[in-house]
Amino acid sequence: MDQKKLRDCLGTFSTGVIIACARRKNFFTESFFSEKFFDEKNFFKKFEEFWHNFLQENPFGQKLEKKFLSHNFLEKIKKIFADEFFGMTINSFTSVSLNPPLISFCIDNKSANLELFKKNRYFSLNVLSQEQQALASAFATPKNSTKWGVETYFFGKKGNPIFQNSLTFFECKKHRILKIGDHHMIIGEILDFGKINETKPLLYYSGKYESF
Repeated sequence: MDQKKLRDCLGTFSTGVIIACARRKNFFTESFFSEKFFDEKNFFKKFEEFWHNFLQENPFGQKLEKKFLSHNFLEKIKKIFADEFFGMTINSFTSVSLNPPLISFCIDNKSANLELFKKNRYFSLNVLSQEQQALASAFATPKNSTKWGVETYFFGKKGNPIFQNSLTFFECKKHRILKIGDHHMIIGEILDFGKINETKPLLYYSGKYESF
C-alpha cells in the first residue's frame, strides 16, 4: 500500500489541534506553583532582581556571594525551581466515553514523548484556538527548547500546564495505553475540564494549519 497516498487521503479529514502535555513532579515547585498563573519569563526576571538587590544591599548577602556563590548561581537556582515539562502537538484526539468520561489520542512509537506519557500518571490536553498557531508549530518541532516560552500558562489541579489562549482544557488521569500498529493509543480519564476562551478553533487540514 502506498503510505504517502494513504496519508494524503486521511489528511482530508479536518481536525482540531491539541497540545498534550504534563509536568513531572518537583518537590520545590509542587506547592509554590500549583494552580497559580505562571509566566516563566517574568517569574525568573523578578527572582533575579530580588537576588541582585539582596546581594547588593544586604551585608550578609555580600559575604555569602564572596564565600559560596559562583557566577552561575542563578542558573543553578532556575534548574532547582524549574519543572521538567514535556508535551507535543497532536490531531488524533477523540472522545471515547461520557460515562466514565474517557478520551484518547495517539503517539507514534518512535516519539521521544511516548515513554514520558507512559511514566506519568496525569496529563493535560489543550484545545487550541486560531491565535495559537505559533504554539502548535513550536510543540510540533522535536527538541524545541523555546516552546515553553511562547505563551503564558497556568496549572491545573494536578499541576499540568494549561495555556491561557486555549479554547478548552481537559486534565486527565492515565486510564490505559494500547499498542496498535505503529502507534500507541493513550486513553485518559477526565478529572477536570473547562472552557477558557470563546473564539475560533485552529484547524488542521491536508498537512497544514487552517483558520476557521
